[in-house]
Amino acid sequence: MIGGIVIFLITILCVLVLGHDMTARNAFPSYALAKKVSLGNIIQRIEAIIAIIWFITIFYKMILHFYGAVLGLAQILNLKDYRPLALPLGMILVALSLVVFPDTVYSGIWNSTTWLPYVLTYGFFLPLLLLIVSLFQKPKKKINIFK
Repeated sequence: MIGGIVIFLITILCVLVLGHDMTARNAFPSYALAKKVSLGNIIQRIEAIIAIIWFITIFYKMILHFYGAVLGLAQILNLKDYRPLALPLGMILVALSLVVFPDTVYSGIWNSTTWLPYVLTYGFFLPLLLLIVSLFQKPKKKINIFK
């Protein structure tokens, strides 16, 4: 909830300070907003601080997603310990990070053409299909192995 409020406030500030046209055209409007900050001769151009905060938050978000992926894969493979999967999955992700989006232009093209069908297929239709199938399945009998 706090994150949503912060994003909302930053968006409002960007639109009010930069204007709607500049905010829409800029890839990183909050960074452009940080360049404009000036409080006398004391605080000027705080974009370095914003960039550091941005990198730290991206790093923690990446760590949490990676941990979730490794833990989920360990559960799918019925492994007791997730740690042996961390290095191989990390190496795969490093290789994919260099290949998937080589630059922001390609990312923008992918977002405008491929993103919607991809998200609809794997984020909406497939989970909906799994939900419908699970509703029509008969409940399995639980086996008590601790007799």
